[in-house]
Amino acid sequence: MNAIPIFEAKNKLPLFMHQAETSGPVFISRRNKTVGVLLSFEEYQKLASTKSKVSFLDKAAEFRKKTAGLFSNDDIDQIFNSKEKQNDTYESDVFDEVFKD
Repeated sequence: MNAIPIFEAKNKLPLFMHQAETSGPVFISRRNKTVGVLLSFEEYQKLASTKSKVSFLDKAAEFRKKTAGLFSNDDIDQIFNSKEKQNDTYESDVFDEVFKD
């Protein structure tokens, strides 16, 4: 990992921009803590295009945040599991009728 102090990044920006384009991200630190990353535009575009693909888990987490206080986690789990439970019940009822004496 290539980390540089923020004051050095300010003073030598063209040099570090070239380094980001040719060698990969340049991490910028303040008081030995990483606070930023200098990326090439190509790397930025790759990250931006993958970010637009939202997974089901991301959507579920967003739903939980939006409905915080309205539903408990157990309520939400029941909502998402209700279809499974209905199918299990239906299938067991069908088999009960088939094996009925």
